[in-house]
Amino acid sequence: MVLQNDIDLLNPPAELEKLKHKKKRLVQSPNSFFMNSASAGCCCS
Repeated sequence: MVLQNDIDLLNPPAELEKLKHKKKRLVQSPNSFFMNSASAGCCCS
């Protein structure tokens, strides 16, 4: 019996991992990140 879902579970394609929820991926990683962008002239005053 041959299954239609012939994907490698240990090395899934990046496209499939990107579509999954961030907690259900093989390696949990966030979808985005926060960037602290303080300009040089705007420092602690």
